[in-house]
Amino acid sequence: MVKIACQTIVFGEHIKENIKTILPAVKKAGYDGVEIGVRHLDKARPDYYRELLRRNGLELLAIHVGGNFLEPDSVQKQIDTFEDTLRFACELEIPYLFISGFHKKGKTKEDYQEEAAVYNRLGEMCRSQGRKLCFHNHDWEIWNGEMGFRTLMANTDPEVFRLVPDVGWVFRGGADPVTLLTEFKDRIEALHFKEFTADNSFTELGEGVVPFREVYQAFHGLRDPLWLVAEQDKTVKGPEASAAENYRYLAGLCGR
Repeated sequence: MVKIACQTIVFGEHIKENIKTILPAVKKAGYDGVEIGVRHLDKARPDYYRELLRRNGLELLAIHVGGNFLEPDSVQKQIDTFEDTLRFACELEIPYLFISGFHKKGKTKEDYQEEAAVYNRLGEMCRSQGRKLCFHNHDWEIWNGEMGFRTLMANTDPEVFRLVPDVGWVFRGGADPVTLLTEFKDRIEALHFKEFTADNSFTELGEGVVPFREVYQAFHGLRDPLWLVAEQDKTVKGPEASAAENYRYLAGLCGR
């Protein structure tokens, strides 16, 4: 079975303030669930979100967490903040925390090894609370022969550091998504579908060059359910129209 979620990033910078209108729009489009960035959530109000989700018939699939996991002061701050986020996830029975690191010019293999050590620690924290930590890649981990991505995979425990690969960023980084992700398919928990045009602009699913159909055919039976997450950073069509179009594409892809 396939379920479809919307990463609410498409709704812009005021998600926290507009969540009461965003969730009905997502449900109207047809989605089963949402992913929301942690900075757009008021973690002191789990009951508020529980009721909003119930009222709109949506699952909160995951919270996305991004951070600088290299600088020592930043790392400790990220860990302290992560503890609060994990408590919030447990209160709402959110199964996944999706995580990504920051880009750094000239990022080295040693940098990725340092990041990996932090990810292992955070992954253990998640496992201890019955949650799963999944890595969301960008294109910079794919550059230079997938050096960053492969270093992270080689230096993390596959039991606690899972994958929610962003297919669009893999493709834009210069790798073939099916080939690369097949190698790590046992870690995949869900898939992010992000579309790019030939000139690397964000666009709606199916209007660009990313080979989503091939990816879906390769991995659609991997989990039950397998979550496909539409993630679009920017749109010129308006967020509601964009979210609806992306749902229609994914629904068509999985035969709804």
